[in-house]
Amino acid sequence: MDGPQLEDGYTRVANEILEQVAQRKFNATQLRIIMIVWRYTYGYRRKDHDFALTFLQQLTCLSASTVKREVGLLIKSKVILVTQKETSVMPRRLSFNKHYEQWTIQKSGDEMDCEKDLFTSAEGSDLTPQESLNNEIRGIRSSTPEVSDLTPQVEVSRYQIRPPLKEIKILKKSIKENIAMFDDFYSNYPRKISKEAAKKAWEKLCKIEDFDSDTAIHNTANFAETCKLLQTDKKYIPHPSTFLNQKRYKDYPVVDPEGMLKPAVTENQNTGDVIDRAMQRELMNIGSGRRDSNSEISPLGIPELCD
Repeated sequence: MDGPQLEDGYTRVANEILEQVAQRKFNATQLRIIMIVWRYTYGYRRKDHDFALTFLQQLTCLSASTVKREVGLLIKSKVILVTQKETSVMPRRLSFNKHYEQWTIQKSGDEMDCEKDLFTSAEGSDLTPQESLNNEIRGIRSSTPEVSDLTPQVEVSRYQIRPPLKEIKILKKSIKENIAMFDDFYSNYPRKISKEAAKKAWEKLCKIEDFDSDTAIHNTANFAETCKLLQTDKKYIPHPSTFLNQKRYKDYPVVDPEGMLKPAVTENQNTGDVIDRAMQRELMNIGSGRRDSNSEISPLGIPELCD
């Protein structure tokens, strides 16, 4: 396999912009969002594009709260511009600000000497001797030892990955946001009954890792439209809690997935008397350009009738 080719599509980004982005103190999440903005603006040779929160969340595989926070910081830093505000029916339109002199993101080279002195100088440590000793016992180093460039360096505690506790807090916040979308589900469901039981079933689903509340609400709307078109009696519509517990929303990615609204194909039936059937066969033979030797039509065109 040849791998990705330019003929399949590519994104044009000026070298000067790439160099400026590489020099700034963007975190990994912000860089991923910037690349998605490039992909759907410069990649299609346009200045801006609609970027809903769920759209960015899907493309970056990040939590909704993380995307919302980092996009807000990029807008505040004037790296991303809002060309059209979000409305009740339209998502927010964003564009990348190529005028990097307007960015308020700090360059990596700024205050580098100050940071180096802060972590390498043996004097002026904020830790008392006793604190330094305790840290050495716990395995936390207050200074960076001299190491070879050929040996892997272990990150000190200041630059470690976010502790698991914070990740759990982010996960709980995401679950809380999904639970808050229950009213959207219930408003779309065609039968309003046992709301408390339905809410408990919804909260149970929100704790499942692969549960997508937006998909569930969208498919529920398809189910409601199907019931409306089929004129389903409400007594045959399951309770919303049953609908959620059995995950029936997965069966409705589209309206009427079983095709029950399509007109049934009628088969040719032998209806009418002998004369009618004979005339039908004669017309079919004329249309096809052939005659059946044992047709019920005589050579004179008069059907033979039984006594």
